[in-house]
Amino acid sequence: MNSLTDKEKIQNTIDELYETYKEDEYMNQKMVSYICAQMPNILSNMKQNHLDRVARIQEMTNEQDTFIQSFLNNNQYLYAPTTGNFFIYDGLHYQIYSEDDILHHVLSSISKDRQLMSWKYKTKLNIMKRIKENYLLNSIPESDTIQNVLSVLTTSIFSTKSDAKYFLCIIGDNLLKKTNNLIHFITPNAKHFIRHLNNLSNMLIGYSLSTTFKHKYYDHDYNNFRVLNINECIKHESTWNGIFKQCILDILCVACHYSNRYYTSEDFINNHCTNEDVKYSILSVKNTEPDILVNEFIDEYIDVMNNEQIQITWKNMQYLWKLFLDNKKIPSVIFMNKLKSSLINKLKNNYNEEQDIFINISSKFLPSIQRFIQYWNDTIILDENETEWEIEEILCLYKKWCSLNNEPNSNINENKILDLISYYYPSIEIEKDKYISGIKSFLWDKQLDIQIALDNLKEITREKYNENKDNSPRPSTPSMCCNISIYDAYAHYCNFTKKNNQCNISSKNYFEKYIFDNYPEYILDNKFLEPEWYLL
Repeated sequence: MNSLTDKEKIQNTIDELYETYKEDEYMNQKMVSYICAQMPNILSNMKQNHLDRVARIQEMTNEQDTFIQSFLNNNQYLYAPTTGNFFIYDGLHYQIYSEDDILHHVLSSISKDRQLMSWKYKTKLNIMKRIKENYLLNSIPESDTIQNVLSVLTTSIFSTKSDAKYFLCIIGDNLLKKTNNLIHFITPNAKHFIRHLNNLSNMLIGYSLSTTFKHKYYDHDYNNFRVLNINECIKHESTWNGIFKQCILDILCVACHYSNRYYTSEDFINNHCTNEDVKYSILSVKNTEPDILVNEFIDEYIDVMNNEQIQITWKNMQYLWKLFLDNKKIPSVIFMNKLKSSLINKLKNNYNEEQDIFINISSKFLPSIQRFIQYWNDTIILDENETEWEIEEILCLYKKWCSLNNEPNSNINENKILDLISYYYPSIEIEKDKYISGIKSFLWDKQLDIQIALDNLKEITREKYNENKDNSPRPSTPSMCCNISIYDAYAHYCNFTKKNNQCNISSKNYFEKYIFDNYPEYILDNKFLEPEWYLL
């Protein structure tokens, strides 16, 4: 059955009303008056009110759209849905921003536009909805932001802008979850840097950026292995801590922008990197073969001799291999057992299995290594009471030992010494790549030198005290004597050491530690030695 039309419904209603009241003269007159006289005006007014309301809503809607568009264009607020964090971008830096501050800004801005006061709540909801649709990692940073990030990274962490751009592309790929099965090797020195960067990323936007970074080779496919070159200073937190405080969000946003701009880090290195040296370094493992790499090592680091007295132990051979890889700036991409098998096969006439040595084999890099090992074994002993030997002091004593033994001391520096100690003496504790604890040298008794200088200072000070006491018109007491500052004591130690033609002088920190360890009962305010120290 077909439903009735609106006209039929109206007609039926009027017919029913008429039938109901056809015998009632009063109601008939009322129906005639209402339907024929009043209803046309009522309907006309209703229509006009509706049209006015629709026009007002459209006007308010247009005003709201214009306001929202202007507000969002002038205030770049952004959002990270995973963490619920809000951000603001001022055209140079991205910063985390309070939702309460955004709401206050929105409401105060609406209040200034009087036309939207009646729609204040609705407008606020629409603006916040639009802001939450502005995903932080989809924003496009200005050129000034990009150049600032590149400048900061290149100045401190990377040697070239191409390295920095490649690094940013990798981070962007990881944040945007572009899976490509690649492994990006970084120096172990950069572990803390990457870990801290990843923690900040998780805290701010809720995504990890370190998924493809590795600092060791685990039998990965060479075709998927890329090498990221980072400056050695990355191991010092002071190098990058300030960068994170200044522009961590800038780095993340520029990284995602580069990942979208260049599609992936792989596309960047293959199609957009203009620095061929950087490109070659990044693809160095991909473009090599294990057998070829071992041949290069033999050609560059190994000399075959005709003298059985000349030998290289397997431990020294491993260190030469390490030097070779460090020079090429690639990780150890061959397991030691495979490397040894390959070397034995290529140098099979020179390997003594019983002694685990390679005979008739030498290397131009080996003498300096063996020389330092001999120096260490001849002059260094373990002493748990000793602390804070500086690497610079070890180097000075090594040069002294070479001079005493008529040995050359070239081709060695503090970094090389650190490397040798870490490799050949792994149990030695090294702090901050600068201090060594638990060792003592036969060439320099640091504590004895300090004690002799302090005894001399006590003697001189006591003599002055006795002289003043004898010339004083009234008796002197210890309370009337002067304190000796630890700073002045160190200055005396330095001058005393120089006068006695001793070239080695301990650092101020070491000197102060010796004072605090040996004379705690005489120390005042952590700065002075009391008179009882030199009077008793």
